[in-house]
Amino acid sequence: MSLHHHVLAAAYYPIKQAKAIGRQLGFASSNQLRVLLYHDIDPRNQASFAAQMRWLKKSWNFVSAEQFAAMVSGQEPILGRNLLLTFDDGFASNRVVAEEVLNPMGIKALFFVMSDFVGLEDVDEARDFIAQNILPGTRAAELPAHWRNMGWTDLEALLQAGHCIGGHTRTHARLSQLKTLSDLEREIISGSDVLEQRLGVSIEHFAYTFGDLASFSVQALAMARRRYRFVYSGLRGDNARGAESYALRRDSAAFQDAFPNYNVFSNNLLGAFLEGAADFRYAEDIATLSSWGGKV
Repeated sequence: MSLHHHVLAAAYYPIKQAKAIGRQLGFASSNQLRVLLYHDIDPRNQASFAAQMRWLKKSWNFVSAEQFAAMVSGQEPILGRNLLLTFDDGFASNRVVAEEVLNPMGIKALFFVMSDFVGLEDVDEARDFIAQNILPGTRAAELPAHWRNMGWTDLEALLQAGHCIGGHTRTHARLSQLKTLSDLEREIISGSDVLEQRLGVSIEHFAYTFGDLASFSVQALAMARRRYRFVYSGLRGDNARGAESYALRRDSAAFQDAFPNYNVFSNNLLGAFLEGAADFRYAEDIATLSSWGGKV
């Protein structure tokens, strides 16, 4: 864990207490709407993940994608501290976690998947896909043994349990690097068209890959807005105040750079992020992303 993460984790309780006082005095809102972002959950970390979900449930209200959509669009009021749980990429562990952790707790999640990844039936091809597209620069032989993809039956099982499926391009392409509208259309639009056709559900949520501002573009946002009701970034922030539906914020809840293992954050570090301790670092990028909406 980096030095600034240690500092944030140590500062969690002082920040939490300060925020609580601020809410009592009317300086801070008691209403929040944040989104958590996970990827793979290593089997060795599943117990820690389950404990983290129980810890979060003590002070946060987990909402479904449908409830989140209603709150963001103003159809339902945002009251209290609300969390939407999301998973990116479609790792096979997602279904395991859903069935063994989330379903017993009554937590409904939103799973962002790539249609080409889901369509792979050969494990070796799936691992090559991960190495080439999700973690470019790595080799399949270096990946954790359990890393593979969910298939169509896995997504159907998630839907039957009340979870939601969202689009995440076809191949996990970095959209800012695509030069033609046809390439953008193939990744942003046709990928979710495939999901809709195979699953028989409407795909209204889209998360662009890699999540940082440099991985998106004005052209990509314009196309995503024409196709989806909700577009998610990987930029931290609260969606309860002034968040546009095409520039939604999400809090990463795992060490994405801890290859080969996506370790979940400690409760104190995650708690500090959810209290908004690092939101200021993303404010400029969020403002830029929001401004792109006025250019389309």
